[in-house]
Amino acid sequence: MQRTVLERKVLVKRELQRRKRDRLAITQWEQFYSWQKEFAKSTYSHFESCLCAANQIGKTFTGTTIDSFHLTGNYPQDYPGHKFSFAPLCWGLGYSMEKCRDLLQNTLFGKFVGGEFEGGLVPKDRIVSWESASGTPNAMRTVRVRHECGGLSVIQFWSYTQGQHAIMGDVVDWFHVDEEPRDQSIRPQVLTRTVNGDKGKGGRGIYTFTPENGRTDLVCKFMDDPSPYQFFMQKGWDDAPHITEEKKERLLEQYPDYQRDMRTKGTPMLGHGRIYDLQDEFVMCDPFEIPEHFNIITGMDFGYDHPQAFVQIATDMDNDVDYIIHSWKQSKLSANDAWGAVKDWAAHYPVAWPHDGLMHEKGRDNSAQQKDHYSNAGFNMVFEHATWPEGGNSVENGIYEILQKARRGKLKIFRGQGDLMNEWRQYHRDERGKIVKSMDDMLDALRYAYMMRRFAVRKGELYNANNVYIPKPLKTMGSARRC
Repeated sequence: MQRTVLERKVLVKRELQRRKRDRLAITQWEQFYSWQKEFAKSTYSHFESCLCAANQIGKTFTGTTIDSFHLTGNYPQDYPGHKFSFAPLCWGLGYSMEKCRDLLQNTLFGKFVGGEFEGGLVPKDRIVSWESASGTPNAMRTVRVRHECGGLSVIQFWSYTQGQHAIMGDVVDWFHVDEEPRDQSIRPQVLTRTVNGDKGKGGRGIYTFTPENGRTDLVCKFMDDPSPYQFFMQKGWDDAPHITEEKKERLLEQYPDYQRDMRTKGTPMLGHGRIYDLQDEFVMCDPFEIPEHFNIITGMDFGYDHPQAFVQIATDMDNDVDYIIHSWKQSKLSANDAWGAVKDWAAHYPVAWPHDGLMHEKGRDNSAQQKDHYSNAGFNMVFEHATWPEGGNSVENGIYEILQKARRGKLKIFRGQGDLMNEWRQYHRDERGKIVKSMDDMLDALRYAYMMRRFAVRKGELYNANNVYIPKPLKTMGSARRC
């Protein structure tokens, strides 16, 4: 039967809509920012790629677009990332099954209404079958997709709340961790499942999250010490032109100060209790040659399994400004090793140390005190452990004084001290107000040096032929001078 003109127009329109839906993922790829394509490219040469990003810039959508290519095998012609030549087994992981449904499943397959999917990156006619997840309406445990190379791709959705024991058993080719799990045992389990993936070559995966959990082991690993198999990218609002200035202002008003860098820049958040809550640029300054009349002292924190640390302060007494000019930390090194690492800048100045320097080595009643090992190595250890001028060694007093001085612009940190700045940014209190004792070795050393500035010596101070100096106060910084 011959169709009318109107019927033909309707059929053509439907066909155009179908084709548009079928190439939705490709269209999205064509609109990607350069950094999104760079992130996809990283999966070619890295087994783990981490996108640590601000809110609203499209991190999850970046990941699910990549996921959709793997599920269908329909890659863009210019796709630079890893490609599967077979139908892979994929995992999508999120906080809960509700989050998996709303952020991953709905984006990939569309909403599940009336017994079918509609509106996702994966064309509806590619979706062959599915199995529901118990306890969460319209959430799927498994979805099977017809792959370009033949066979069925499978994606399984898992919730962190199920724990690492729930995600055992399979050999996985691809994973997408969306938002970082608080349970740090999840990632090792995922990696175990993928090590033999991709037909024995090793499975791959991506992490897309805003770092609300702070500087966790995962974040620190990718940010500070990535292996050759790991790729890290941090992106913020400035990398997403679709976020207008009006929207930025409106969103910014809703965020507490301590969350703003995390929400807008992808900088790891430190919870409600960040202690040194100042912008980097406010406390940092460019290094300069220390004048001869500045007073200098080094502070140290003992350690072996956890890092020992040294921090040096130069004080401009005329203007009451402290400059943190050198810092270093390392674990599993002896006092002699530490001397070799820092003697170029620490050799001629007194070293403040904590009270545990009076302890003897365990199991050896007649052994030397800890501080003696450092004296023998060459350090000019102050004759007593670090205390305030009026006595005591209160941690809270030290934190308060250092923070107040920094807020007044009277404490500056020379640029180029990455480890120290990492500790400065992450130092925080837990929900009960207790200081979290993690990654604070340099800050402890800083506090000891600050407490003992009354024993600092001028840069131009002379030493005897044996380079020995017996510390004594040069210019008292009593309570009237304290900040």
